[in-house]
Amino acid sequence: MKMLKVAFGIPLLAVLLAGCSDESSETVSQKEESAEKSTAVHTKENGNKTAVKESSPNTLQTKASTIKKAVNSKEADRDYLLNVMNGYQYIQVGDNQYIYYGINQEQNVFCMMEVNFDASGDYVENINFVDNASEEQIALLQNQIQEQQKQLSDLEQQQMEKELDDYYAQLEEDRQKEEEAQAKADAEAEAQAEADRKAEEERLAEEEKKQQEEEEAQAKEDEEEAQADSEDEAQTESESESEQEEDTETLEEEEPAEQTVSQEQAIQLVRDQQGISEDSPLLVEYDHLDDSGNYIIHVYENVVDNEDTGEEHTATQGWYQVSPSDGSITDVTVDGY
Repeated sequence: MKMLKVAFGIPLLAVLLAGCSDESSETVSQKEESAEKSTAVHTKENGNKTAVKESSPNTLQTKASTIKKAVNSKEADRDYLLNVMNGYQYIQVGDNQYIYYGINQEQNVFCMMEVNFDASGDYVENINFVDNASEEQIALLQNQIQEQQKQLSDLEQQQMEKELDDYYAQLEEDRQKEEEAQAKADAEAEAQAEADRKAEEERLAEEEKKQQEEEEAQAKEDEEEAQADSEDEAQTESESESEQEEDTETLEEEEPAEQTVSQEQAIQLVRDQQGISEDSPLLVEYDHLDDSGNYIIHVYENVVDNEDTGEEHTATQGWYQVSPSDGSITDVTVDGY
């Protein structure tokens, strides 16, 4: 946008506003016809001083309505105005008084927006929109602009252009910084998210490894306990066998040299004494040798408790001691073998 600082006096503004009102005098058909035409608005864009921005005839009025709303809400400062009116040329007609304008050359329609700032010059205090000005008013404004431009020195124009260029350069720099800051923030957030994801994966992997090690340690401990139990059992069996062998050897040593009755004979002697035939349900069996080396014969009967399952128990009829030397029989049932 090219800034034209023009030292208009109050009389010029009065002339421009004399034949204009805030309300448009165009008919509906005229407005519809105007909407099809382009509005030539002089502006500075891309370094081209003569560039022309095309817009609909109602664009300036639309922007005026936008700014009015901002003024009413106390939000229309100088930066806001420059942002909304980006691309429009304006002239300064007072300390805190500016005019933005647009011309529909084909329809000879002139649109003008007068902007008044407050005493500080920072906030828009009021705007006055005028459209459909007369051809004479348009010519007067253009002539005044041209005359004022001729009076400006090259240095002033360069200074004003530099100020405006610096302003937009600063805006662009601020925008780039904001984009860079946002990109950096996004990158940091993404990096943090990735770091958190990796940390979580490592934590889960560590937990899984620890659990696996605990399971392996428990399995090894169970295996060692089972092996120890097996060895203890084997040791116990070995000791028991050794004790049995020792007992057998001891009994054999204590057994009289003159042994005339064998185990089978002792069993038969008990059968004969108790009158137990071979087909009797009573069973007669050798059980063990007592401390004196005598045969202990067990007489018992198997009693079936459940015919379906075959479950049974042993019913003892008596215990008998048979001397291996002379075959004498002694009832020792009361001893409870």
